[in-house]
Amino acid sequence: MSEQNKAVARRWNQMWNDGDVSSVHEFIGDDITFRVNQIPPASGIGELTDVVRALREGFPDGAFTVDEMIGEGDTVMARWTFRGTQQGEWMGQAPTGKHVEMTGTDTSHLRDGKIVEHITNWDAMGMMQQLGAIEA
Repeated sequence: MSEQNKAVARRWNQMWNDGDVSSVHEFIGDDITFRVNQIPPASGIGELTDVVRALREGFPDGAFTVDEMIGEGDTVMARWTFRGTQQGEWMGQAPTGKHVEMTGTDTSHLRDGKIVEHITNWDAMGMMQQLGAIEA
């Protein structure tokens, strides 16, 4: 089961990298809860896809690299690095053209092969410092 769930988590990461939300119903539960520090929680696929689109608009070249992934039962945890250039608005910050690199962790809880809860903890302060939105 863990290997199957890790495959689902890899699809999650690919969705963020390419912005393609057309097949989310295949691997994300309709009632998903998406929690991220520094961003209001999203409930349901519609709100989640809005967050995906916002990130892709803010960082069209942005990419997540999974540095480590562990699966145990119906839980998958991943440690990742994000790199991208802010070319659109992000979290109220006008485009800066600045490149950012930040790290984070994801915890995905699955039910029947679909992600139903996803929790992300990322270095939001470090990202905003790199964008010049707050002082280091």
